[in-house]
Amino acid sequence: MRVLKMCAGIALLTALLLLIGCGGYESGSLVRQPVDTGKLKLGYSGSSALIGLRERGDLEARLAEQSLSVTVEWYHYDDDASLFQAVEEGRVDMVAVGDAVPALLHREDASLIYLAVEPANPAAYAIVVPLDSDLFAAADLKGKRVAYAPASNEHLLLLQALDSAGLSQSDVKSKKLAPADTLRSLERREADAWAVAEPELSRIEPLGIRIVADGSISVAQRDIYVTTPESLEGRELLLQLAIDTISSYEDWVMEQIHDAAELLSDLSDIEHASWLSSFDRKSYGTAPLLASIVQEEQQMADAAAMLSGRPRSVDIQSFIRDWRPER
Repeated sequence: MRVLKMCAGIALLTALLLLIGCGGYESGSLVRQPVDTGKLKLGYSGSSALIGLRERGDLEARLAEQSLSVTVEWYHYDDDASLFQAVEEGRVDMVAVGDAVPALLHREDASLIYLAVEPANPAAYAIVVPLDSDLFAAADLKGKRVAYAPASNEHLLLLQALDSAGLSQSDVKSKKLAPADTLRSLERREADAWAVAEPELSRIEPLGIRIVADGSISVAQRDIYVTTPESLEGRELLLQLAIDTISSYEDWVMEQIHDAAELLSDLSDIEHASWLSSFDRKSYGTAPLLASIVQEEQQMADAAAMLSGRPRSVDIQSFIRDWRPER
């Protein structure tokens, strides 16, 4: 019976990932778009705090200071899976995605490079139900509708929560959810439970929710900045400047939380107070991929492969390169 459940879960996961789309893949081979060296294409998903950096124009100002004739372009995607596919195909140069996304979706023929990592944020992920729900633990999810973004950190949290209760994905009714639609989905009770991440977690909190599992049980707790060898080659200084600018902006977010919340509330459908709540749960900042972090990421990738049914786990070390230019 357990084997049958696992097979059904693998089939369901495969079907969900197919919903994400095939984009630039032809006959099973990757078709990566050529790099436009006159542009720096940055991708973000959902209600990312990077919308504040886009609005402030910090990166454009830094490029002008360095007399770099590069146009910055920002591209929005509904979820991390679509965003990750965009960088694999070369439609964008650099993205920040949840660390479970490459572990669940990476193609072996799509070489990637990890540029930097954000802090671990276990409190930024949760499986929630309405306060009047009769669901109180992961075991109660059996047979229930659970909404989440496929191939995301929230997805891996769900897989781990179910596994901890002796269940698998085949034991729940999976519903695909774009993060920005979480509030509407909860208001309409389109599911029985929702696997969510910040800032959507804080956005829906005023509706009245109960957390039945949080990111402390999950190995996927970070965002990773990802690029391709083609986008990086000969542009190391440019991407270093981008990472440094993002780091400075995120330092500002953490130091000036009210100003940051005001800016982000003006740019999104999320209120000032909800952004402040989000900052309590999620820390920002960038750091290199230290050996200890790489080890943690490999453990996460191994867990993702085991729970999702991938034939083998992603080799995180293959994404690591000493790419930073000398100062």
